[in-house]
Amino acid sequence: MLRVKGDNMALTYREMMFLSLFIGCIFATMGFFLAIFAGGVDDVDLISSGRMGLVVGATASVVIFTYGGVSRLLGYEKAQPVDKKDTLEILRSILHPVEIQAVSKDIPWSVGRHVINSAGTPTIDLHEIDIMGADLIVKNLLQHRDELGRVRLIIGSGRGSDSGGVDNTVADHVASKLRRSSSSHRWQYIEKRSNIMLRPMGRPPSRAEWLRRFLIGVIPIAGSLAFAFRDLAGAAPGASERGFIFGLIIGILVTSMMASHRDRTG
Repeated sequence: MLRVKGDNMALTYREMMFLSLFIGCIFATMGFFLAIFAGGVDDVDLISSGRMGLVVGATASVVIFTYGGVSRLLGYEKAQPVDKKDTLEILRSILHPVEIQAVSKDIPWSVGRHVINSAGTPTIDLHEIDIMGADLIVKNLLQHRDELGRVRLIIGSGRGSDSGGVDNTVADHVASKLRRSSSSHRWQYIEKRSNIMLRPMGRPPSRAEWLRRFLIGVIPIAGSLAFAFRDLAGAAPGASERGFIFGLIIGILVTSMMASHRDRTG
């Protein structure tokens, strides 16, 4: 999600802290009662159960706050927000040659009526276009991939159009070409009955970005999980050491996954 000035949907660090503490309290309560049930209700050790609940709750709070904080940081690493109207105008400009070709053939297809913004996504309506025009649409989309983000193409009846369904030949041709070419142009191809969604596959982080994210998250996440599993391992000989190592490995894996987050702007 893009963070823009005045965006009320983005949590502040203070809000994330309170949210993580709240969730941590829930986990602490669950851990407390699970420890009681695991030890037997006939001989309850409240101190040990409370310590177990505290460890579980603190670990959950630290991991959630760190993950949320780094995710918020990643929002500012993305490209600057682009106005949806500008994105729509860029797409209309890219597809203007299709309108010129349609006019020359007396086909009532235009970027003004058939290239619209639907639910925040630039949408291309393939109703009334012929197969040559549809082929040119696909060609221009792929050629100008770097200027585009998420794009929807209407290939069936209903959504976004008052007319009947798209010609089956046109729909099959567009679907076939995009299915073959979308991944090589860093688009995820998602086909539904009435439309095709081209979703950015995401830009993988550079080595410097990955390392910076990893260093930010590895100490709190790996550390908290390592100590949590150490305490959860029990009092058997060598159990705490094995629990510590296991938690450390899990923490490093979780941090690596977080650091590998792809930018899906668009």
